[in-house]
Amino acid sequence: MYQKVKALSSRLAEAKSMDMRSTIIVVLLTAFLSSITISLFDINRVQMLILSGIFLLMAGLSVAGYHAVASWGALFSAQYIVSTFLFSNFGIRDTAMLGLIAILICAGLLAGKTGTVVIGSAIIFEIAILGVLESRGIVLNKFSSDNNFSDYITLIVTISMITLIQWLVIGRLNNIITNAEKELTERKKFEAQLQEAEGRYRGLVESIPLVTYMAEPGIKGKWHFISPQITELTGFAPQEWLDDPGFWYSRVHPDDRDQTMKDEADALRKGRTPVLEYRLLTKDGRTVWVSDKSLVFLDMNTLLVQGFMLDITKRKRAEEQLTKHIAELQAVRGVSETLIQRTDLHKLIFETGEQIRFTFKANNVLIAIHDPNTNLINFPYDFEGARYRPNLSIKYGEGITTQIMNMKKPFFIHENWKEESEKLHVININKIPILSSMAVPIMINDRVLGLITLESTEREHAFNESDVPLLSTIAANLAVAIENTRLQDSLKQELDIQERLVRELELKNAELERFTYTASHDLKSPLITIRGFLGYLKQDAQNGNFERLNSDIQRISDATEKMHRLLNELLELSRIGRVANEAQNIPFSEIVEDALQRVEGQLKGNQVQVTVGSGFPVVRVDRERMVEVIQNLVDNATKFFGDQPSPQIEIGYKTEADQTIFFVRDNGIGIKREFHERIFGLFDKLDATSTGTGVGLALVKRIVEVHGGKIWVESEEGAGSTFCFTLGNTNL
Repeated sequence: MYQKVKALSSRLAEAKSMDMRSTIIVVLLTAFLSSITISLFDINRVQMLILSGIFLLMAGLSVAGYHAVASWGALFSAQYIVSTFLFSNFGIRDTAMLGLIAILICAGLLAGKTGTVVIGSAIIFEIAILGVLESRGIVLNKFSSDNNFSDYITLIVTISMITLIQWLVIGRLNNIITNAEKELTERKKFEAQLQEAEGRYRGLVESIPLVTYMAEPGIKGKWHFISPQITELTGFAPQEWLDDPGFWYSRVHPDDRDQTMKDEADALRKGRTPVLEYRLLTKDGRTVWVSDKSLVFLDMNTLLVQGFMLDITKRKRAEEQLTKHIAELQAVRGVSETLIQRTDLHKLIFETGEQIRFTFKANNVLIAIHDPNTNLINFPYDFEGARYRPNLSIKYGEGITTQIMNMKKPFFIHENWKEESEKLHVININKIPILSSMAVPIMINDRVLGLITLESTEREHAFNESDVPLLSTIAANLAVAIENTRLQDSLKQELDIQERLVRELELKNAELERFTYTASHDLKSPLITIRGFLGYLKQDAQNGNFERLNSDIQRISDATEKMHRLLNELLELSRIGRVANEAQNIPFSEIVEDALQRVEGQLKGNQVQVTVGSGFPVVRVDRERMVEVIQNLVDNATKFFGDQPSPQIEIGYKTEADQTIFFVRDNGIGIKREFHERIFGLFDKLDATSTGTGVGLALVKRIVEVHGGKIWVESEEGAGSTFCFTLGNTNL
């Protein structure tokens, strides 16, 4: 017996070691592929190639059996290389922070609780050191001025929470696996003892009073004898079995009849002793499991079987409970592994729902998640019968889901489901009537995040209190995943906002630099002209040269007019987005008509033919500003026809991918591709001799963007230009 148990323990240890090696190799190869992929995009290529080589080397060591060396070598190497990015690039705002979090998760997979604590502590210490160095000006990057004490505290607290949660999950998973292995060992030990006891006491067991019998085999075989113990086993008297040749067959459970008859016939045909296990229906409606063993012999040319029946109901139920318990533990382990490995919350919820459905054999499974931002309850996993239903949200406070969430405890409806659910104002959209259900809240720190609901359409009392611990454990794991994902999403949103603000600041700075240049150059130029000709004006007045005097005055007037126009357009540009007329619903065709009236003189003077499309949509815009857009685009087109003998302008719109695009097209000189972005810059004039100040297209771009749209040009040199733009609110 001792040798059998020892061999069993050895096999379990060997299987556990193989599982650990497989996990380490998979993690290291995944890390190898990830670092290789990053290097292909020329992102820190040298360091990534070095790191990929380290991962490959560590995977080889793990294959050779050096699991600890491979795990810690990979973790420390990865942390060292990723940390250099953190200190040399952008600090805590560098994407290397995501790499450190990935290393922390890998630490749990490679080195368990110890790896989680060591790597988590190292990351926290590293962030703290970086904060001290950055605050003292020793380590600086372009985001240092934006960082403050709360950023580091928030990041340290977040990493600490991830470390603690991962530590707890691994601890719980290890406990579950240890208990399962212990229980399996005990079970194997019990089976070994049982087999040994059966062999040792077989002779004794065969001599004690059991349900012994003698009968002809087959469905209608006549029973010649059955012992009185049959009454205690089934409730039927021996005479009832003897009087009716088909009585035994009628008492075999319907689900077992065909297989039992087949097993008996196969044994007789092959000359073996029939050894059967099946269920018998008792007189009071119960079901008992029996082990039926018999010997075959001939009596006066009649084939008979002589044997005994042993009640094995308790053993079968124990086996069923053990099988169920092992399946439950495997389900919990599967969910826990998914929790560690998955970062996509939707996939995690779907896989959790699948585990629950197969473990509990429920017809319908619903996982409800409450979104506090919208105050809606979503159903990311909703399985009914044989199909997945779409995620239909309901308002928090409606239906039985909210009521059970507020209870903060498991809830059952065992029978009379329709009547009981109506009392709780259930929103029932199931096609097949529900007979029983169970619901368990998804909670973390006494805060309810959602609900898991199981429903049976086949029987009442399908679920009971013994199902609660398993489902509650799954719900707790899912709650940790949801909370962790929300924290990560919140951090990502904060980083996205900061990145957007930085980009906007860079654009503002570029525009400010351009404005400064203009103020020192373009505005200075008219002043120099005025100062110079004032000197000439004085000389001409003293010399009586009235012809040059009038010319000097005209030069001064032109310079002041240019400065006045430039200042007005700068003021107009600065007002966009700050001072605006109230938006109104207006057909776009009216905007085009108003704009063409304002530039009618330029169009006639240049003999430009204008074509206006039809069927324009209604838009919600600042009418005056939008007229300025069309006016500036048309005015800009009239300046660049060159030697075109038949200048033409077309104003219209088109629809692409459910988006309305307005356009102003001309057949002028066109624009080189390298200048397509530059023309929208402030004071950027491709032709210095052309009229205008270079503010017009910048003004157009600002107005379009304020309306939630974007503008671009489609043009090639010598082939005309098409200015296209969209608006945020077009069709009403």
